[in-house]
Amino acid sequence: MRKKAAAIPGRRIVVRPGVLLKGLLVAIPAACLAVYLAATVWPSIGAQGADVLRDLVGDPAVAWLEGRVFQVQDALLQMEYRLGAKPDAPWAVGSMTATPQKKNPVPNTPFVISTPAVKAEIPSAPSQSAIPIRWPPLPVPALGSLEGEGEWASYFSNGRGETAAYRTFLQPDPDRPYAIAAVVAADLEKIRLHYVLGFEEPFFTEAVDVQRTGIIPKADKQPGILLAAFNGGFLTRHGLFGVVIDGKILVPMIDGLGTLAIYPDGRVQIGVWGGDLTSLEGISTIRQNGPIVIHGGKINPRAFEDSLELWGASLGGDMATWRSAVGVSADGRTLYYAAGGSLNMPALAHALQAAGAYSAIQLDINHFWVLFTRFVFEPDGPKAFPLLDEMRENVDRYLYACSRDYFYLASKTP
Repeated sequence: MRKKAAAIPGRRIVVRPGVLLKGLLVAIPAACLAVYLAATVWPSIGAQGADVLRDLVGDPAVAWLEGRVFQVQDALLQMEYRLGAKPDAPWAVGSMTATPQKKNPVPNTPFVISTPAVKAEIPSAPSQSAIPIRWPPLPVPALGSLEGEGEWASYFSNGRGETAAYRTFLQPDPDRPYAIAAVVAADLEKIRLHYVLGFEEPFFTEAVDVQRTGIIPKADKQPGILLAAFNGGFLTRHGLFGVVIDGKILVPMIDGLGTLAIYPDGRVQIGVWGGDLTSLEGISTIRQNGPIVIHGGKINPRAFEDSLELWGASLGGDMATWRSAVGVSADGRTLYYAAGGSLNMPALAHALQAAGAYSAIQLDINHFWVLFTRFVFEPDGPKAFPLLDEMRENVDRYLYACSRDYFYLASKTP
């Protein structure tokens, strides 16, 4: 039997083009299969593996691979439902309200807004004369066919035992009956929204004296105070989205971007930086995250564009994947969080608009990073319970030091 020659230090190794091509033909499908299995079966591995790949091959290549994987995943779901599969409600239906109205998809009246690449035309602030949203929120017209869709059910209470948040679900995509958006409506008169820096993200180079432990402060991590938490936005590298903590600028603001602002008195405003929001005066916290999605009750037409640049240099707006968003009502009283799998940007926007959001921005995307949890305090400490059963991986991540930024909801003190 002929033995292989041992490699000699310094010897030039020649790889024939045919051998290299065969290797690539094997490696590329294998990599796609691995990413697909990771994204479908082990979302945490898929998410962390994607971050590693970004450092090796760059964001565009990873975005392309993610896109192909999720297209395959969506095609398989389409086939499954064409063969007779039926969607299920994400939780047992038991409503506090009357039966929702008949199907009546919310009409989309678009508006024109600039993008980060075109900053000259920034829309003026929308009129605040809209009729205030009633609390508790009114039933939402059903967009699909599931029983209980659009009915609000009590979700969690504040420290005084008052219902502080309701939840419902919607089917906002007529082409994807399996795309279900869960929506939480939280009462900002009973609770406060807080923002926590992850110990790695958002990344900033400015020499700013701020703590970034990734941990909820001990004073708020108490029974009757800590109620829920949800994911933050994209990585800084995907857009240099502005971040302000305690009035200190960590990442500079970008004109034309959707911006969430928290005021010292607990008020929350979502608008366009350079139009609705023009100054840091009186604002304690800011998080930007791409173009605004809903503005003045209207869906941004750019939500219908399949653009990597607009939607975080990851997956374009037309790509169906796990997505999340945050919004506020016209009167500023209700904070909305919406999330679900197999959602493209138009579907996410329609779900928020139908629920009552007057302004909204997208948050993070992809299965592992999208997470909303409510907290229940037991004798051995707080336990985290996900909004959707699919949000099961590392569900208690916000109870410990977290590498990525996030928001949490806490009872207002008397």
